[in-house]
Amino acid sequence: MADELKSHLSIDGFVRTLEFRSPLSVQRENAPQRDRGTHGQRLLAQIQEIAGSIVELEETREALGLPERRGMSIAVEFSPRGSFDYGKVEWKSAGIELLTVLAHTNSDVAVLHVPDGKLSAFVKRVTEYLEKDNRNGTAPQHAALVNAIENIRRAAFTELWTDAADPPSDGEPRWFQIWLRHVGGKVADVVTEFREEAGKLGIHVEPGHVRFPGRVVVAAHATRAAIEQGVNLLDLIAEIRFVEENAEFFLSDLTPAEQADWVENLLERTTFFVGEDVPHICLLDTGVNNGHPLLEPALDEADLHAYKPDWETHDHAGHGSEMAGIALYGNLTAALQTADELEIPHRLESVKILPPDGETAPHLWGAVTADSVARVEVGTPDRPRVFAMMTTSVGHLLGAPSEWSATVDQLAFGRAPVDVTGSTEEEDEDAVRIPRLFVLSAGNVQWAQWDNYPKSNAMSPVQNPGQAWNALTVGAATSLTDLDAKKHATLEAIAKAGLLSPASTTSVLWSSTPWPFKPDVVAEGGNGSLDGGIHVTVGPESLRLLTTSNTPAKSLFADTGDTSAAAAEVARICAHVRARYPEYWPETIRALVAHGAEHTAGMRGTLPQEPKKLDKDKLLRTFGYGLVTPAQSEYSTAHRPTLVVQRQFNPYYRKPSGSIVLGEMQLHDMPWPMDELLQLGEVPVELRVTLSYFVEPNPSSRGWLSKFRYQSYALRFAVRGATEDEVQFKARINRLERTQTEDSGFGDPDVANWKYGAQLRARGSLHSDTWTGTAAQLATKSQIAVFPVGGWWKDWKEVRQWDSEARYALVVSLKVADDIETDIYTPIATVVEQKAVVDLDVRGADL
Repeated sequence: MADELKSHLSIDGFVRTLEFRSPLSVQRENAPQRDRGTHGQRLLAQIQEIAGSIVELEETREALGLPERRGMSIAVEFSPRGSFDYGKVEWKSAGIELLTVLAHTNSDVAVLHVPDGKLSAFVKRVTEYLEKDNRNGTAPQHAALVNAIENIRRAAFTELWTDAADPPSDGEPRWFQIWLRHVGGKVADVVTEFREEAGKLGIHVEPGHVRFPGRVVVAAHATRAAIEQGVNLLDLIAEIRFVEENAEFFLSDLTPAEQADWVENLLERTTFFVGEDVPHICLLDTGVNNGHPLLEPALDEADLHAYKPDWETHDHAGHGSEMAGIALYGNLTAALQTADELEIPHRLESVKILPPDGETAPHLWGAVTADSVARVEVGTPDRPRVFAMMTTSVGHLLGAPSEWSATVDQLAFGRAPVDVTGSTEEEDEDAVRIPRLFVLSAGNVQWAQWDNYPKSNAMSPVQNPGQAWNALTVGAATSLTDLDAKKHATLEAIAKAGLLSPASTTSVLWSSTPWPFKPDVVAEGGNGSLDGGIHVTVGPESLRLLTTSNTPAKSLFADTGDTSAAAAEVARICAHVRARYPEYWPETIRALVAHGAEHTAGMRGTLPQEPKKLDKDKLLRTFGYGLVTPAQSEYSTAHRPTLVVQRQFNPYYRKPSGSIVLGEMQLHDMPWPMDELLQLGEVPVELRVTLSYFVEPNPSSRGWLSKFRYQSYALRFAVRGATEDEVQFKARINRLERTQTEDSGFGDPDVANWKYGAQLRARGSLHSDTWTGTAAQLATKSQIAVFPVGGWWKDWKEVRQWDSEARYALVVSLKVADDIETDIYTPIATVVEQKAVVDLDVRGADL
C-alpha cells in the first residue's frame, strides 16, 4: 500500500538538534524458527487442499469446452519480507515459473505457475523438512525455504494485478492489459490459443500484441469477473494491468455529441477554486478561447489580455487554447476516464503575444515579455502567478544569454536592472523585490528531422529564451508508445517509453561552455511514428496528448504535444505546489519541481556501466534532472520526508579598507531521525539536496568569467562527510574564494557517493545532487552549508551592490525504499515542531 501523502516540513535557519553517534549495523531479519512438525504438517495440508481443487477445476474447464490444462497458479506467502530469495523457487526441472512478487506490510507473496502434477515438488521438500536433517545435523533439510513460507494457496486475481492503480471493483467491462507467459513455441500461436480460449469466458482479445522476454502482452475487453475466471481456468495469465484510454479514443471514436457527454461528466465532478489568493497560470501565447466549457470556469473574461491593445484576445491559431487545457487539467485522457472527484486549485490568465495572421511578429521578444507581464500585474499586482511561455526562436547554439533570456532572468529576479552610472532614484532604491516564476518550453526539433532520432535531438540545441538561468526550462519525454495495429499497421513509434520525445531539444552542444544544463526537467510531450520505417508521422492521436480545442463548436477536443505541452504540464505542477504552500517563494517551487524529478530506467540506460563525467554531463544536457513526478514535488511520505529552508543573507561584505570579500556562510543542522537511521543500519538510503536561487543577469559579452560574469552572485552547497566532525567539515568548506574553474570538489570524503559531484552540479542557479549510502552513514551527515562564490555584485565595484541580499531555497529529502518497515517522517516532524529556529551571525571582520 502506498504511503500516506504528507506536507513538506519547513525549517529555516539553524536547527541544532542532533547528536553524533557511531554507526550501528542492523542484521537482516531471518526466517522464524518454526515448530518443525506443526509447521510442516500445516503446509502439507494446504498443498493437499490445492491438489483437491484440481478435479473441480478440470470439470469446469470441460463444461466450458476448454482443453485440459497443464497446471495452475499458486501463491506462496513468505514472512518476514525479504527472508528468502524468491528466484530459488523457480525450479526449472519441475517447470515451475515465477510470475509475480507482491510486497505486503509484513510478507511477500510470490505467484508461481505450477505445471500439472508438479505440486509434488513442494510435497517432496516439505516432507524432507519433516523427516531429514541436513548433512551436519544442525537443521532440517530445506529449513531456509520451508521456515520462510507462511502459507501456500491458489493464486487470486488480486495477486496477478500489478498495475499501480487499484483494480476495478464494479461489474463494468473495461480494457485490460493481459501479460501472458511465453516459455516456448511461436508467439502467434500463444496469442491465438489465448484468444480462442478467453472468448469462451466472455473475454474479447483484440488483434495485436507486444513481445517481451518471457511475456506476450495483449489487450482484452472484459469485466473483472471474467478476468478472475480466466485466472482460474486459463493458465497462460502472468499479470493483469489497466489499459488507459488515449487521445485517439476521444478524437477518432467519439461523435461531437459523445464528446459533449464526456465534458459534461467531467464538469459535474470538478471543483474550481476562485479568489485573488488562488494561484494563476499566465499563458503568454496565441490567446485563449474561454468560451470552451472546460476553460470558462477557470478563465474570467477580465483575465484575457493582449500585448497590443488593438489585438483581439481570442486564440486565432489554436495553440494557446490547447496549452490552456493542459495547464488546467493535464492530459485530458486521465481526467476524463476516471470517475473521481477533481479539484483544480488554480486558475488561468492569458496574454496574447503572437500577432494575428498578416501582422509582423515583434523583434525584441524580451520587450514583449516584459510588457505582457506588466499588463497582467498592473490590475492585480498581488495575485500569485506562474508565467508559462512556449514561444521560442531558433539560433542560440551555445546557450549564451540573449536579450530575451536575460529579460526573463531579470523579471524572475524581480527588480528593475541596476543603473551602472550610480544615479538611482529614490523610489527605485526603496522598491520591493518581487521574484517571479517562469516556465519555458525548450523548443522543438522540426518534425521532418525526427527520422534521425535521437541524433537530431543531440544536434538541436535548446532554443531562445530557454537558456534563461532562472526559468524552469522544460523538455519532452514520452511514455506514449501504443499503436492500434489494425488502424496503423505500417506505423512504428519512434521513441521507446521512458526516453526523450522526438520533438525535444537538448543542450548537448553546450558541453564545452560554462552555461547551465538545459532542459531542467522533462515532462510528457508525446511521440511520433515512422511509416514503413521511413516516413515521419506526427502522431497518430494515440501518441499525442488530449486537450481542449480552440473551436469547441466543431470539436471539443484536440491533440497536442512536444515541449509546449510538456511546459504547460510543468506549469500546472508549479501551480499545484504554490496552492498547497502559499508561503513558498518562486525559487522554492522551482526547486521542488526539479527535486521531485527522476531519471527513468530508459534514461539511466543511456549511461555506460561505469559512467564518466562526460557521460553524466550528456545525461543532464539531454534529460535535465529527469521526468517530473508531481507527487514527489508536492508531498512527503513516511519513507521520503522533504525539508524546505528559505533564507536571505549577504553573500558579500565590504571591509573597512574598502575591499569586497565573501560574506556570510549559512550552516544548517539537519534534524535527522538519528535513532531510526541507526536502527536501519546498512539499509541503502538516498539524500537528495537541491539549491535554488535567482541571479540578477549581466548579459553583456564582456567576459563571463571576469568581473562582468553573467550571475550577480553564485551559491554552492556542501554536506558534511560521514567521517567528519563539525570542526573538520567547517575547515573543509571555508576555502570560499574560488572561480568557476577552481571549483573542484572541496575534498569531500564522500565524493564517490554523489551522483554528479561538486563540479557538475555547479552550473547555473539550480543545483541538485543525490548521495547514496547507508542509513548509518547518513546519520552523521547532519550538516549542510550554503556559501557564496564569485559574482558581479562582488567584483564589479562600480555598481555598488556588495550589500545586496541574496535569497535561496534549500530542499532536502531522505529516501528509504518503500519495502523497508520504517517511518522517518514523524520523528523529524516532532523535532521541527518542538525546536525553535536559532539564527546565528557567523560573519567575521576578516572573512
